[in-house]
Amino acid sequence: MNLGESIRHIRQAKGLSQGEMQKRTGILRSYLSRVENGHTVPSFATLQRLAAAMEVALADFFPHEDGAAIPPGHASTDYLQELKNYIPRLSPEQRVEVLEMIKAMAHGAKH
Repeated sequence: MNLGESIRHIRQAKGLSQGEMQKRTGILRSYLSRVENGHTVPSFATLQRLAAAMEVALADFFPHEDGAAIPPGHASTDYLQELKNYIPRLSPEQRVEVLEMIKAMAHGAKH
């Protein structure tokens, strides 16, 4: 299952239409459709908005190594190992972006 399929699967499992997602996130239905159909790769900020709107963890959008999606609300606890598995697939620019996003999230996290 790819990222778009995973997003669609979770959205449908939550009983949400693309129109409802547009209302909740401000993301156009047409854009969400392109994401779900694999025609567009969303930014990290867009993924965060989608996850918040569906009340799931961001990790829930990403499949396990065997290709199965992580069930909503059951994100893996072995985050470092999961990150290690995905990092080689990222471009150098994406790696920098991921690191910056993690830093920003950690800086804004409530303790």
